[in-house]
Amino acid sequence: MKIILFFQSTTRKSWFEKLHGLHRYAQEHDWFVQVVERYAAARDVRRAIANWSPAGCIVDRAMTNSRAPDMFFRGMPTVYLDQSPEKASAEHPCLLHDSAACAALAAGELFSQGCKSYAYLGYRKTVHWDTARLERFRELASATGKPFAVLQRNSIASTLKDLPKPCGILAANDYCAIEAWHAALKADLSVPDDVLIAGIDNDETFCEALSPGLTSVETDFERAGLMLGEMLSAEMTGNGGARTEFYGPLRLVRRGSTMLLPGLSPMVRKAKEYIRRHAFEPTLSIDMVAAAMSCSRSLATKRFRKETGTSILDEIHDLRFRRMCELLSKSSLPIALVVQRCGYESDGFAKRFFMKRAGMTMRDYRKANLAPYPAWARRR
Repeated sequence: MKIILFFQSTTRKSWFEKLHGLHRYAQEHDWFVQVVERYAAARDVRRAIANWSPAGCIVDRAMTNSRAPDMFFRGMPTVYLDQSPEKASAEHPCLLHDSAACAALAAGELFSQGCKSYAYLGYRKTVHWDTARLERFRELASATGKPFAVLQRNSIASTLKDLPKPCGILAANDYCAIEAWHAALKADLSVPDDVLIAGIDNDETFCEALSPGLTSVETDFERAGLMLGEMLSAEMTGNGGARTEFYGPLRLVRRGSTMLLPGLSPMVRKAKEYIRRHAFEPTLSIDMVAAAMSCSRSLATKRFRKETGTSILDEIHDLRFRRMCELLSKSSLPIALVVQRCGYESDGFAKRFFMKRAGMTMRDYRKANLAPYPAWARRR
């Protein structure tokens, strides 16, 4: 069994999903992946290599802007993860997050809501992926002709007060988005009526902690882990060399923080958020939605239909249908499990409902729409 060292630079969700993808690859190729946690100095690298005698190394460089440390990995099959492209390795390949593409996907959501100004809240230290997101968002926002600001942490609230409303904010990641959210509340601004916020990474620990939930770009980090394994295999067989490959956004997960709902009362907004959060639970009922609205079932159904033009039950089914389409087209889950994950207890009912809505069976929909790899999985 070959030992592979994976030098870690962060403990966020993105890291664990990349590690999971790499583990999947490792199981198929008789590798053992040993994580070197939060390496901080040259001695940590040298000690790990001496202790483990690895067949290859993967080195996470997302949290630094320094030059690729080729001196430590000379003669060793190595792949860098998120190495600054301006200081790339002359010897080893790099897998790089397409940060500009993530920013563009989030920007499209903010632009679709007709914001009158835009702002960006960056990471707390200078890192290349944050700069790439800022530059792409600034470029796209400038093309709209609307005011644009880069938010500074000592003046977020005051800057937001001065910008035309509604203001669309892109944050460097979900954690930064929470900072923007609290600054908006400090400035007595409402999300999303005054300020719309989108993050990047779709870390549900953060995104679902807020109400309404935080819209965020989900990156296919697990696929990135698989790509790391493929690239390291090439290095180990002498077919590698200095080059850059990219992984990028998988989808935009739209939540309440970017959903402008003009004309809806607080009661109905609360109902829509409650449905969004619980739509895939089989126990969800109209009575539960009515309880969230703090009114009777009859008043809840009447108010919801009057303000939205649809029923509470149709809202639930609509979210479930969209989720079924997503799982069918982007996963290989068995259809029975797709049905279960979308909140239906009866396969028969779910299949009849899907056939009526889509005009084809779930199996045929999957055949027509399932892609083996996302569009971004490409070489440059």
